[in-house]
Amino acid sequence: MYKTLEAAGIATAAGRGLHILGQLAQEGLICFGVRQAKQPTFALLDEGAPAAKAKERDAALAELASRYFTSHGPATLQDFAWWSGLTMADARDALEMSKSHLVQEVIKGRTYWLSSSVRTAKDGRPTAYVLPAYDEYTVAYKDRSAVLDPLHAKRASSRNGIFTRIIVIDGQVVGTWKRRLEKGSVVITPT
Repeated sequence: MYKTLEAAGIATAAGRGLHILGQLAQEGLICFGVRQAKQPTFALLDEGAPAAKAKERDAALAELASRYFTSHGPATLQDFAWWSGLTMADARDALEMSKSHLVQEVIKGRTYWLSSSVRTAKDGRPTAYVLPAYDEYTVAYKDRSAVLDPLHAKRASSRNGIFTRIIVIDGQVVGTWKRRLEKGSVVITPT
């Protein structure tokens, strides 16, 4: 692509080519493809992300709610409205239309929704995850208090409000972690 741009008299040196391709991706002409080593690749948007079939409004709302609660549940109606940008009325309608695929749990007086197909581990062994910065586990909810103690919330985010890398044990955010590259190894430091 750089050769094509250069042949047309458009300079690509000093990172300019990547910025041009990034702009074309933001405009919806091309999309980022699979990286080849350290280099990004691109494809025509129509080839990389074919157009979706149009849905009627109610069907689209129901599918959005179903997908959100399946991938982010347990979550509240308020979480869904905040994440989706829908009005509370539209979020409530979407939830109502998708309830046949969901179950509800009331915890400490709050109603949470999740997929009816979610299986929970019952073998007693703890589960632990190290998640990247800005992971959906923390950013996809209006109220994060179910998984992150409000007393420690500031420690889990940077000064500009972006969540840092977190450690999750049994569903609770219990710490953060940093990565340092050394010759031949990666050093993980938990906090």
